[in-house]
Amino acid sequence: MQISKCAPVLHRLSPALGLTLGLLLSGCAPHQQAAAPETAQQKLTEQTVFAVNWMQQSGEISALSYQAFNTAETAFTQARAEAGLKKAVVVDLDETMIDNTAYAGWQIKHGQPFTDATWSKWTQAREARALPGAVEFSHYVIEHGGRIFYVSNRDQADFAATVDNLKALGFADVSPQTVLLKPIGGSSNKTARFGLVERQGYDIVVYVGDNLNDFSGEPYHKLNTERRDFVNRHQDEFGRKYIVLPNPSYGDWEGGLSKDYWPASDEQKVKIREGKVDAWDGK
Repeated sequence: MQISKCAPVLHRLSPALGLTLGLLLSGCAPHQQAAAPETAQQKLTEQTVFAVNWMQQSGEISALSYQAFNTAETAFTQARAEAGLKKAVVVDLDETMIDNTAYAGWQIKHGQPFTDATWSKWTQAREARALPGAVEFSHYVIEHGGRIFYVSNRDQADFAATVDNLKALGFADVSPQTVLLKPIGGSSNKTARFGLVERQGYDIVVYVGDNLNDFSGEPYHKLNTERRDFVNRHQDEFGRKYIVLPNPSYGDWEGGLSKDYWPASDEQKVKIREGKVDAWDGK
């Protein structure tokens, strides 16, 4: 313990009394204990900071959002439904039509992982915001003779809150018929719900999402090599039928880093992420 600042006062006192007074005087307290080392879970959360900074602060994300919905309008207008079918558009919700980055910000500020309970609490708060151009696009589809279906993997328990949030933001045609959340006890693979739309006499001419799973069940829970292969095989449909919005914060691509990613411990996830960085050797 360093008490040299107090030596002129304390050297005349008994050792015991001098020690006690030394601890009480400013500048004489012992050094604080070192902070606890960062946990792997905290490191995983903090690795999303720059992505969330970009999603909340950049002009580029707004530009890409407007670009996506402008492209979606053109794609919808130019599309022709199969004979006897009505034109429909399928859109994802989270990080496609609405912005939930405030929840990601809460995770960062408090060092918390994603959990179903905290996500539901966020959803129930009804505070998600519309992405630029999203509300206008929903109205464009309706005004030009189409139907829009909001196909999301939010839980059924959050249906009322989701509908309230969408209506408050001004989205068009929000109803139990058009908001299709993950079935109770069902799969997050959206293929069955796409089929439900089609069985109602619709031809889905445009899909809008931030995840390849929002377009097809084919890349669902696949490794990123297979997901990239899906994109390459369907390259002509992007910008024409499949419209992608950016989301570097989360998605099925994260699990695509390794077949063992989701069952892995936090420490193992950190290693998997670091191991997937392609780096120049500096030579």
